[in-house]
Amino acid sequence: MALERSLHRKIFCGNGVGRPGQTKALDRNFYQVYYVKMTHENRKLIFLDIDGTLTSSFNHIPQSARRVCRRARENGHLLYIATGRTREQIPPSIPAMGFDGIISSAGARIETGGELIFSAFLPPSLLDRLIAYMDERDAPYLLENPGKIAANPRYFFPLSSGTFKWTPRGIISRLFLRRLQNSIAPLSAGFDREKVYKLVFRESERLCFEDVEREFREECDLFRFSIPLPIKGGGEITSAGVNKGTALELVARFHGMRLEDTIAFGDSDNDRPLLAHAGIGIAMGNGDEALKQSADDVTGHVARGGLAAAFKKYALA
Repeated sequence: MALERSLHRKIFCGNGVGRPGQTKALDRNFYQVYYVKMTHENRKLIFLDIDGTLTSSFNHIPQSARRVCRRARENGHLLYIATGRTREQIPPSIPAMGFDGIISSAGARIETGGELIFSAFLPPSLLDRLIAYMDERDAPYLLENPGKIAANPRYFFPLSSGTFKWTPRGIISRLFLRRLQNSIAPLSAGFDREKVYKLVFRESERLCFEDVEREFREECDLFRFSIPLPIKGGGEITSAGVNKGTALELVARFHGMRLEDTIAFGDSDNDRPLLAHAGIGIAMGNGDEALKQSADDVTGHVARGGLAAAFKKYALA
């Protein structure tokens, strides 16, 4: 694919050239339009997590976030989604905003312009050991295949559980979880062990995140997941060296851009490598405290215009 090396942006008098408000009074034959060449020196490659970064809750995207994303692309910047969700779990309304590409499954799958350019699967031998380890400890888990998610019976959360209060937020949480679980097939229906992007597990009475970390941290990438639901924590496991940060590097290389010209936004543990690899890593105000401590900058809460504020601060929109 031929890579676009530069863009030209039209700037009219009154918007940066000449004195404001003078446009109509000037001879348009002479002052009609100026061209500013946008090179790699000022063009940025922007990466956005979805949950807690682009969306405030239950797939809601603040209007301020929609506006700045549109303006950033109009200004010639490239925008990528970088999410832990599978490609199929991303609602069509998000790609429809005009993103240039999508990193999904926490870095195990990358597409740009609708073309798949990278995929990485868990080694089958490691996967077998992970499954045995989870089964021995009665842990809920799911496996992500291309186009399919399969889970063991323990992963399906009882919707009748008293965990969900009969409040507006509790009802929305219940509906959100039902929709999520309806997209997951039972593991007994089969899965392709040769093509598993990621294993996601929830903690149980006999398993905590630290147990898995001690046992497998030398063989895979492991991060805590964050789901906007009142359920126990857990984690997501990808192949060693496969995460949002390494995906960012691959995308930058694909577009022939420097890492210094990348900006990443995130809010949770699996965004740590994304922010660490980016030229500028920005944590959301609603994000994990540890992430905010390690980020280059911290913006406001996602539901209070935090993303838009950062886009404006860094002159992206």
